[in-house]
Amino acid sequence: MPSARLTGHLFTFITIAIWSVAFVGNKVLLAHLTPIEIMLYRFLLAWGLLLALYPRWRTVRSWRDEAYFFLLGFLGIFLYFLLENFALRFTQAGNVGLYMGAIPVLTALLAHFLVRGERFRTALLLGFLIALAGMGVILFSERHFTLRLRGDLLALAGAATFALYSVALKKAPQDYHFLLIARKSFFYGIVLMLLYLALAHEPLHLPALKLPVVWLNLLFLGLFSSGLAFILWQQGIERIGPVAAGNYIYLVPLLTALTGVIVLDEEITPAMLTGGALILLGLFVAQRRSAPDNQDVG
Repeated sequence: MPSARLTGHLFTFITIAIWSVAFVGNKVLLAHLTPIEIMLYRFLLAWGLLLALYPRWRTVRSWRDEAYFFLLGFLGIFLYFLLENFALRFTQAGNVGLYMGAIPVLTALLAHFLVRGERFRTALLLGFLIALAGMGVILFSERHFTLRLRGDLLALAGAATFALYSVALKKAPQDYHFLLIARKSFFYGIVLMLLYLALAHEPLHLPALKLPVVWLNLLFLGLFSSGLAFILWQQGIERIGPVAAGNYIYLVPLLTALTGVIVLDEEITPAMLTGGALILLGLFVAQRRSAPDNQDVG
């Protein structure tokens, strides 16, 4: 249905806009908290939000469905954010944003083999290369941009993990409310975080939670970047498919740069305009040519 596809594109764009700002919030919090602490606090807030929005409890049909919810929690809530936060510890936010640009093409490759109706076409690769060039223009124009192997490899591994999560989300068990699916996956992600904390014996920096810069960023990450955005992302994938939704990730560097213009009064540079135009062109090429494959998906 056209209306469903339109809302799917809108939900996906809003999600990407929120996540673009979240990179900055994560980087700020890393000065006060460990990566696993940030993950735990933000997803506890997000799980509480989902519980408030959907307080009903329902018995899962089978252990297989329960195992699938655990898989979603492991991939999209625990492993992806663990890799992203550790990548931000060892490299710059711009580097992480660049490697996130690999998510759409990785998602398309996985969906080609795992999701019925999703085909990998040459146009998707062309759109990826055009958008990647645009991201490179924006990010490499920054004089402080440098390659840092450990952080960059972690960011790339995070991109592959999120691509797998997006495809898995499309194949999630049916007949469950979407908020219940999200709440279940968040729960298992939190359990894995607590297990990690217990095994790693990492200290908790509880006094830092009193700092306004810490709890304000945690509230944003928990309620908006984790709670609201994950709901919208799930609904976007349901309506337009993982490939079309994943293409919007190309916009992350552009939206992050625009955030700097609006919030930090940074100047609009020729590199930003050129890179932004290439990113939008790449997104247009990928979405226009991939749309027919998604008509019977979602």
